[in-house]
Amino acid sequence: MTPFGIRKRLKALLGGGNKAPKRPPVPKYPVIFDLPDGSSFEVPAKKGDSLVLASGRGASPISTGCADSTCGTCHVEIISGADMLTPEDDTERKTKAENNVPAAHRLGCRAEVLGEGVQAKIINVFGEEAYMP
Repeated sequence: MTPFGIRKRLKALLGGGNKAPKRPPVPKYPVIFDLPDGSSFEVPAKKGDSLVLASGRGASPISTGCADSTCGTCHVEIISGADMLTPEDDTERKTKAENNVPAAHRLGCRAEVLGEGVQAKIINVFGEEAYMP
């Protein structure tokens, strides 16, 4: 026991010691990915997950070629739910221009899920030959 019960008072002030306060769960949304062969799959994506990260939960993830959003390999065509993705930023626009990625496409590494209703067509599937326009 510490003098004056300081440890006990501190624990009471901090919520009982080692127990961390519970955070609210992060919402999850279904995302549909269409593949070049015409098939598709659905995966759960947490709010804030990139399309590359979300597709990694499925059988045919988006292919990537860099770690810093400079190659454009992960570009996808957004079929629906574009308003449920983070807006395109200057880095994404620059990368798309430098790598001849169609303006209507998004980079899967930059586009993050914000809500329900996202459907994207994967152009380059991991493990298959990459297509660059």
